[in-house]
Amino acid sequence: MAIKKTTTAKSTPTKKSSSIGISILGGNNKAEMKKWEIESAMNTLKRAEEIKTNSKMMTDIKKLANEQVKMLNKFTSNLK
Repeated sequence: MAIKKTTTAKSTPTKKSSSIGISILGGNNKAEMKKWEIESAMNTLKRAEEIKTNSKMMTDIKKLANEQVKMLNKFTSNLK
C-alpha cells in the first residue's frame, strides 16, 4: 500500500488592525463620535444662553474675569 503525500497551501496571515476607539453603542464609531460631538455642542450653546439670561451669574462671571485679568497683567508685566 502506497502512502499518498498531501500538501496543503499555507495561507498568509492577515494583518489585524487594532483600534483604541471602541464603540459601546455599536455601529460606525466615527458617526457615533460625530453625533455625540454635535449633541454636546448643542447642549453647551443651550447652557450659554441660560447663563447669559441669569444676571446674578453674569455679575459673578464678570467679577471673576476681572480678577483673573488683574492676575494675568501682574504676571505678564514681570515678563517685560
